[in-house]
Amino acid sequence: MTYQGAIIGFGHIAVHGHLPAYRRHARMAITAVADRLPAAGRTCKRELPQAIFYEDADRLLEKAKIDFIDIATPPSLHADLICSGLAAGRHVLCEKPLVLQRSDLERIAHLAQRNGKVVFTAHNWRYAPIFQQISRLMDQHAIGDVQRITYSVIRTRPSVTAGEGGVHSNWRLNPDIAGGGILVDHGWHAFYMLNQWAGSVPQQVACRLENRKYTDIAVEDTASISIDYQNVTAKLFFTWAGDRRLNHVAIEGSSGSMQVDDDAIRMQNSAGSRRFTFGEALSGGSHHPDWYGRVLDGFLHEIETPALRGRNLEEAAWCLHLLEACRRSHRSGRRETLPASALPDCGSHGC
Repeated sequence: MTYQGAIIGFGHIAVHGHLPAYRRHARMAITAVADRLPAAGRTCKRELPQAIFYEDADRLLEKAKIDFIDIATPPSLHADLICSGLAAGRHVLCEKPLVLQRSDLERIAHLAQRNGKVVFTAHNWRYAPIFQQISRLMDQHAIGDVQRITYSVIRTRPSVTAGEGGVHSNWRLNPDIAGGGILVDHGWHAFYMLNQWAGSVPQQVACRLENRKYTDIAVEDTASISIDYQNVTAKLFFTWAGDRRLNHVAIEGSSGSMQVDDDAIRMQNSAGSRRFTFGEALSGGSHHPDWYGRVLDGFLHEIETPALRGRNLEEAAWCLHLLEACRRSHRSGRRETLPASALPDCGSHGC
């Protein structure tokens, strides 16, 4: 069976990250697009001449014969679009962050359960070859039990968005649209990877948000975070105020360590040292269509395997809880405790 879908929000990430993955996928195809901007309609005609273009997402959901929607809009639009898609009986794939408030998570979890549909967040960094190698080495217990993780993302400026004409027209810098600055932009990816590598759920978090370079914007350009797991501590640092692009990860275990610098892993354990190199640096780009192809496989697997439904949604819920705890910690100046479970008891909540 081939699943027919629609992309809602046809900007840079949809055109350069999502669409190439669909073109290569054997069982998922895009047959419709929705976007408010006329320029997106012209892009759709050029890139997907057979697809039907809609200027309104509600009309697309009413008219298009599709099985799923792929949401690639700014974050502030995610929650309502997800709920509309679920109410219309479609599975939903959505860019990160899935949502920005716990109340939105509650109504989405309830509606997905009630309608028997999948809500799946695009956790594409999991499929970066270098991260997959780290995960394989951990599964092999190559450095023993993980004890400490440090994770840094350094950038020289905020990530670009479609149609920006300068730093102040970038929606990532508008807290009402993006939900935050670099914490939202890079924190979400780091959170789901750290939760996986730690092998447990987060318990407490401390966070400090700053503006080190872009002092006149309404969101933070730097975040320093500490997360406590049951047996693991993690330190994170994200900034748009760096003098170079760099991703760095260091993992210390009970019998060895790993150092990750953009395109290489250096592992040290009782057997000696070993180096793994990769053709693409983690900081080398932002679209990653190869990684997104694996996201589509995971989405399809949840659609076709009802017993797995909700696993990705639970993973996204922990990311949201970490975002919220980071904000609370910054405001209070104290460590904040995470909830005991990820997904809410929806009860009578609905969209």
